[in-house]
Amino acid sequence: MPTDIRSREQQPDGALETTLECRPGERGEDRLDSLEWLIDNAEAYERLMRAIRAAQHSVWIAQLAFDADCAAYPRAPHSALPPCPPSPGELLVEALLAAAVHGRTEIRILLNATLLLDTAKPLRRFLRAAGAAARRIHVRGASRFPQLLHAKIVIVDGAEAFLPGSPFVNGYWDDERHRPVDARRPARELGGRPLHDVSMRVTGAVVRDLEAIYDEMWGVAGTASAATSSPPPALQPRASAPAAPARRSESLRMVRTVPRRVLPLLPEGATGILDACVEGIARARSLIYIEHQYLSARPVLAALADALRRAPALEVVMVLNQNPDVTAYRAWQNDRLARWGLLGHPRVGAFALWSAEAQAGRGGATAVNQVFVHSKVVAVDDAWATVGSANLDGVSLYSYGDDFDGRLARRVFRHVRNFDVNVVVDDGAGGAGGAPRTGSVADLRVRLWSEHLGLPPDDVATRPAGGWLWLWRERAARNVAALGEGCRSRSMAGFVLPYSPRATPREQLADVGVRLTPGRLDVRFDPGWLEVHFSPGWVRNMFL
Repeated sequence: MPTDIRSREQQPDGALETTLECRPGERGEDRLDSLEWLIDNAEAYERLMRAIRAAQHSVWIAQLAFDADCAAYPRAPHSALPPCPPSPGELLVEALLAAAVHGRTEIRILLNATLLLDTAKPLRRFLRAAGAAARRIHVRGASRFPQLLHAKIVIVDGAEAFLPGSPFVNGYWDDERHRPVDARRPARELGGRPLHDVSMRVTGAVVRDLEAIYDEMWGVAGTASAATSSPPPALQPRASAPAAPARRSESLRMVRTVPRRVLPLLPEGATGILDACVEGIARARSLIYIEHQYLSARPVLAALADALRRAPALEVVMVLNQNPDVTAYRAWQNDRLARWGLLGHPRVGAFALWSAEAQAGRGGATAVNQVFVHSKVVAVDDAWATVGSANLDGVSLYSYGDDFDGRLARRVFRHVRNFDVNVVVDDGAGGAGGAPRTGSVADLRVRLWSEHLGLPPDDVATRPAGGWLWLWRERAARNVAALGEGCRSRSMAGFVLPYSPRATPREQLADVGVRLTPGRLDVRFDPGWLEVHFSPGWVRNMFL
């Protein structure tokens, strides 16, 4: 068999795409897989909107939530760092309506529709008022309480697919600047905090695996449609969807979490994402990088502790949320990190992201805000990674009940798990009979670290003499010092600060060494006791 040819191409928007090219004579649908990392939602939305505008036949969407007013804003050039009026955004739903009007594009939208979160009904109401074009947009709601449809998928023309990191909700938009205050992020979701996320675009035969996954979920969802009483025959689910998608490539594959007793061909469900995480961590020898919304799953924490014992040169870098949107997760996360010896371990570094910007007309005060980490990234040795919709918690991996300590709650929720989909990238599959290395996992890590640490990509590509943790700790210490000076003499480099297990943002800043002199630092996300211990917005944000 001829050797596969792989290339790395610079895209017009600056994103780096790692491409696995077709062999001569291959059909397009059988070509090898390619992936493109999309860092932060401004970049992800821009790439996704481009694909929707070019759609010719179909757009299939699976989402936890889809608000009709969700807008994609153009990215500002890097030179536009001073505050400037935001450019008008384009509504995602308007792009879908335009695709339906100007072509023969059939559009499916599959949304979570449970008691905890249901945006299917308001989206249907919007589409019913939108006119004739909406008749080609068909909305189904997945109502499997207490399980949620947490998977996020967009498939365009059966040729390219996206795994968006965030729900289509305005509070989750942000760009790489993560400005502490931005009118384009309403406060209703995350208190107006900046947001960091990771999405991806894939092409090739792996898209067919995602189509099969989507077909199965569509087939068990409700049949209500936006503007018609039932979907047309072309939108009926295929009866022959496979129980598990075929593995098309040694370097890229889909894994998923599926509840029990929901999919007819998977009566016991699936825990493929958990299995992949544990297997990937077990391979680690030099570096594990975790960037996640939540970290509370006991099997994952146990796997990390085992890896540290097994590999004496291993370093673990974690970027986590200080204040998750679900208040119980903060206590769970801190308890598990301490229980497995990961807080204070000499070869483990836990960090958080913060943003600071001088405020004009505020007497020299500097606005400071937490950056909400919504990404789901585990990367090992620049050779293996998994990215997608699954959090490192029980409900995204195997059992929500296992997140609890109480016997009753563990029993009540023990079989509760969501629909989630991840991609596993195995860039270490080279060797005899394996595919050559592409550098795709290293590219992801370098892009993320360059943003977080405020360093050029070349400065984070190679391990420094002092080690990766030395670099992260040094950059975090510099930022603590910069905030201590109120950003007057120098600004933060990137966004990284040490992680603190304290409860409130002010306590966390003080805990890592930032002096909170009145009138000097304006802490923008500053929840009170009730919000810290029982957030009033927990219902809408529970599993976003």
